[in-house]
Amino acid sequence: MREEKLIKVFKINIFENKILKIGIIGEKLCYLGFEKDDIYQFYKGYKVRNVLRKDEFEKYIDILRKFEKKEKIELNFEDFFLPNLTEKQLNVLKELVKLDYGQYMTYSDFAKHINKPDHTRFIATCMAQNPILLIVPCHRIISKNNEIKYRSGSEIKKFLIKNNY
Repeated sequence: MREEKLIKVFKINIFENKILKIGIIGEKLCYLGFEKDDIYQFYKGYKVRNVLRKDEFEKYIDILRKFEKKEKIELNFEDFFLPNLTEKQLNVLKELVKLDYGQYMTYSDFAKHINKPDHTRFIATCMAQNPILLIVPCHRIISKNNEIKYRSGSEIKKFLIKNNY
């Protein structure tokens, strides 16, 4: 198996004992999800190896610690490995990271916010295909009917909303 097809995963305990998985390819972040989430949903055909040493992950652990403290995070999408997303999808996610902690919008309101009022369904698809939870905060987009859906489960999303993440 070629090296670029290997995702290294480090698990970290954060948010009142919730386990997060940080996935990198080389030095680039490709995945951030909770323990029960399936990395293969986004990276079919890739090999995943759990690692115990956090050296290679320090940059992203620091970002998560800032997120946990609700500090401003500067993200550079050049530091991400997101081969399955189109340029249009990446542009939506780049707009998403501009939302502040505790700032929530419906899919249609977010579509209007980024001047794409007719793209509500596309916005929802982008959120569903986001492999980097929390710091690319798809949890800040909610449905009009207040139904709580989230890849990591409704309880996690409720926790994030309740705590203004």
